[in-house]
Amino acid sequence: MSTSSTYPKLRLSTLPNGVRVVSQQIQGMQSAAIGIRIDSSTRNEEPETGGASHFIEHLLFKGTPSRSADQITDEFNSIGARANAYTSQEEVFYYATSLASIIPATFEILADMFVHSSLPEEEVEKERGVVLQEILMNQDNPSRFIYNQFHQGFWQGHPLGTPILGTAETIGAISRQRLMEYKFANYLTNATIVSVAGNVEHDLVVEQAARLLGELPTGTPRTKKADPQHRVAVGQNVHYQRSMEQTHFYMGYPLPPAGNEHRHKLAVLNQVLGSGMNSRLFREVRERRSLAYTVYSMMSSYTDSAGLMIYAGTGPERAQEAVDVCHGEVLRFCDELVTEEVLAAAKEQIRCARLMALDDCETQVRRISNTTSLLGAPEPIELSLEGIAAVSAEEVRDVAQLLFRGVVPRVESVGPGEGPGLPR
Repeated sequence: MSTSSTYPKLRLSTLPNGVRVVSQQIQGMQSAAIGIRIDSSTRNEEPETGGASHFIEHLLFKGTPSRSADQITDEFNSIGARANAYTSQEEVFYYATSLASIIPATFEILADMFVHSSLPEEEVEKERGVVLQEILMNQDNPSRFIYNQFHQGFWQGHPLGTPILGTAETIGAISRQRLMEYKFANYLTNATIVSVAGNVEHDLVVEQAARLLGELPTGTPRTKKADPQHRVAVGQNVHYQRSMEQTHFYMGYPLPPAGNEHRHKLAVLNQVLGSGMNSRLFREVRERRSLAYTVYSMMSSYTDSAGLMIYAGTGPERAQEAVDVCHGEVLRFCDELVTEEVLAAAKEQIRCARLMALDDCETQVRRISNTTSLLGAPEPIELSLEGIAAVSAEEVRDVAQLLFRGVVPRVESVGPGEGPGLPR
């Protein structure tokens, strides 16, 4: 069993210009990962710039004054590094994995992209076509389609409800000049976090960050706030009719925002509910009733809102039954205590998963960046595990009663026929 002395050490430094650098040193590892996060994304877009954050994410790989798109790819390849990026509702994250000894060279390329990307006109037009195809791909994939539609519906009227990819209309119309303006207004020092995990030296990364990110514009992006009275749109159902063999659905319940006092209890509840083959949803929906091949629950947490979501794909004739059964499994937490055996197993699953994830530098570089952003500082793994270990069955029941008693979830589905309604 790991002890506190064997856990990796976390360090956080803030550069004079406001850029934060967070590291998790894991000695003895060959690999490492480095990322640059910008805490401004889809939720800050205006209607006419919808999808700009994601579009820019693509374009940052397309050239700087000192490197062409091909040179960026070739340089990563020549040193054995793998680079990628993603866009969420509240962040854009650029990252790369490599041997720990290669992190300085990897950071050089990543930082050049982040600070100096020139968004060449010809690359903008080529990548516009790629993003439009990505939008079509998501429309054609039922599970992606219904996830995106559910997310927009659940957070309708909230900045989080803005579609990450934008629309064909906004992507087709946005100009290079508008994209550059958007980047300069959002890629600012106070919103930038450099994270690194692996066998690396914190002080060396700090020195390199000060040099490579010194030209970033200073300041903090303007963040769009939700109306203080806003509530997520539960108690509604929407069905998108398509000629398909299955009905895919999401259903969701509101949760407190990221970093809330109940987060460890909710992590245990979610593990018992819908994480893995031993979960209640897997056993009841799949194993006992043969309603679905895939069924699970997940939590989506943001700075000012969050949701518990359940997904399943099932036959259209049994979709309502699946919705009813899933809702019933949520309400079980309100009415009965999780057994000590189930509670202990759920905690052990979480503990082992988090400890095993320490061997994955890519996962860790995202985690420490995320907790730094949402909690104000990276969360030591030992504190996270202590919080999970302290959760009692009574606390799981109490938080379920607080959050789910009397709540009718939102249900959105895609498939043939009329689709399922709200749980009965």
